[in-house]
Parts: sequence; structure tokens; C-alpha cells
Amino acid sequence: MSIGWTLLGTFGQLVLAYLLFMLVAFSGGGLASNSRVSPAQMQLLDWSLFALPGSCALSAAIVSGLHWAGGSARCYGWYALPLAAAVPYFSYLSMLTRQIRNRR
Repeated sequence: MSIGWTLLGTFGQLVLAYLLFMLVAFSGGGLASNSRVSPAQMQLLDWSLFALPGSCALSAAIVSGLHWAGGSARCYGWYALPLAAAVPYFSYLSMLTRQIRNRR
């Protein structure tokens, strides 16, 4: 593993964390302005506000730790963790949006 690629990937994860935070904040805020969202649904959206950016920080920490432990280039695969965490969020967001539209 190269220190340059590890630093570049970590920087990319931090940028992705910021973008995911903004995405979840605005999508959750848009849904929160609708009175048809249940408290349980709102709690899951609130939890996602911290979980998705947190997965970016976690993946950056894992790859950095594996780099210093002498890991191979396969360890860069941990950078995909936030993408794997975002897929269920987008699926839930799509389902929730359809559910709110059908209630009208």
C-alpha cells in the first residue's frame, strides 16, 4: 500500500462524508416538513444523518490502520463501506417517498 494512495483515499472519504451529511440533511429535512412521516421513520432518518458520514470516517480509519499494519492493496476495498451503507439509505428514502406520495 502506498502512503500517497492511502492519504488520497482518506481525503476522498472525508469529502464523501461531508457530501453524504449534506445529502441526508436535505433529504431528511424535506421529508420532515411533511406531517405524514411517523416518529419511527423520522428517527431512522435522524440516525442516518450520523451513520452515513460515520461510515466514511470508519472506513478511512480502517484503511489507515491496515496501512500502518502492513496490509496489502486489497485493504483499499474498505473504502467501499460508505457506498454499501448508502444503498440501503437510498432504498429506504425511495420507499418512504413513494409511501408519502401514495397517501395524498
